[in-house]
Amino acid sequence: MNGPSSLQEKNSYLLVNLNTLRGNVRTILGELGRDVQLIPVLKGNAYGLGAAAVARALSDFPEIKLIAVSHASEGLQLRRAGIACDILVMGGVLPFQIEAAVQAGLTVSCARLSLAEELAEAAAKLGTKAKIHLKIDTGLHRIGIEEEEIPAWIAEYRRCEEHLSLDGAFTHFAEPEELNRCERQFSVFLRVLAMLEEEGIRIPLRHAAASATFESTDRFSLDAVRCGRRLYMDRPDAADGSIREVASWRSYITNLKPRHKGDLVGYGEKTELDRDCLVATVGVGYGDGLNQDLTRIGAPVLVGGKRCRLLRCCMDQCMVDVTDTGCRVGDEVTFFGYDAEGNFLSSQEVAAMVNSDEGCGLTTALTDRVARVYTD
Repeated sequence: MNGPSSLQEKNSYLLVNLNTLRGNVRTILGELGRDVQLIPVLKGNAYGLGAAAVARALSDFPEIKLIAVSHASEGLQLRRAGIACDILVMGGVLPFQIEAAVQAGLTVSCARLSLAEELAEAAAKLGTKAKIHLKIDTGLHRIGIEEEEIPAWIAEYRRCEEHLSLDGAFTHFAEPEELNRCERQFSVFLRVLAMLEEEGIRIPLRHAAASATFESTDRFSLDAVRCGRRLYMDRPDAADGSIREVASWRSYITNLKPRHKGDLVGYGEKTELDRDCLVATVGVGYGDGLNQDLTRIGAPVLVGGKRCRLLRCCMDQCMVDVTDTGCRVGDEVTFFGYDAEGNFLSSQEVAAMVNSDEGCGLTTALTDRVARVYTD
C-alpha cells in the first residue's frame, strides 16, 4: 500500500487491489482462449481506478497487445505516464487533437468521412503513418461509418492509404444484453467487412463484443473482445465468483452524536429519524462522488462489518445510522467493496439500488478528492 502521506491529504481512499485485477485478467484470458485477444478498456481513468496504474499492471501480460480509451486526451495522458503499448482511441478525435494523436502513435478510430484524409495529412507532415481502426456504425448511431457510406470511405482510403496503417475494424452494439439485436447489428458488421475484403482491404483485427455481450455468448468474439467493467467487477446478474471486485471505497467517521426519534437531519430538514439512534458523520459527500440517490433510499454502508443506513448527504459530509456498532471517531466506513476485515458490500448491489450504470458508474464518479491507493 502507498505510504500514509497519501491518506493524510484526503478524507477517503479507493483501495485498488492490483493482484485481484491480475487474477481477473487471467480468468478472462482463459475464457477467451488462445485465438481471441483481450483489449482492456481503460476509459474514464480506468473507470475511476487510475488508468496509468492499471495499464502498468496489465503490462505483465504479453498476451495484451492493445488497450483502449475513449478520448485522445486519455491516450496522451497514458503516453506521458510512460505507457508504450498500442492505445486505441475509441471515441471521436477533435481536429486540433489529430497531429498530437498521430505523433504519439495513438490508434485513432476512423469514425467519420474525411477523417482518414485529415489523419493522412498529419502523418505525411510528421513523416510517419497514422494508425487507424475503422469504426462501423451498425445501429448505435453515435459515431462511425455507416454501411451506405462505405463506398465513399473506401475511395477516401485509397487516396491516402500510403500514409495510413489500417490495423483493425470494430463496432459497438446498441444493447449488449439483447442478443437478437446484437445479431442484427453483427450481420451489418460482417457485410461491411465483406465489402472491404472484396476491395482487397485487409482488416487484421476485428472486434465487436464487449463485457456484457461476451458474458452471454462467444458468438461475436471474432479476433478480440473489449473488456472494461469485467476487468474490475463481475456481471450484475448471475455472478459466479470467477471475477472479483478490484476496488473498495473507504472513509472515516469524524463525529458521533446520539439522536432521538423525530430529530431532523441534514439540509432542508427532510430526513426525520424514525427511532432513537447513534448518528455518525463521515467526511465525504457528493463533492467526492457519493451518489446522492443512495442516501435518499437509505442504502447500506459497512461499519465494523455491519450494514448501516445512509441518512443524508451534503457536498462534503454524509450521515449514517451506526446504532449498536460500537464504533468510534476515526473508524473506517466502507461504501462499497471490502472492508479491512474482508466483509464485502458489492458495488453492483449498491448501484442496482438506484439503477446506476452498474458498479463501474460508482467508481467512475469518484473525484480527485478521493485518494487512489494500490496494493498487491
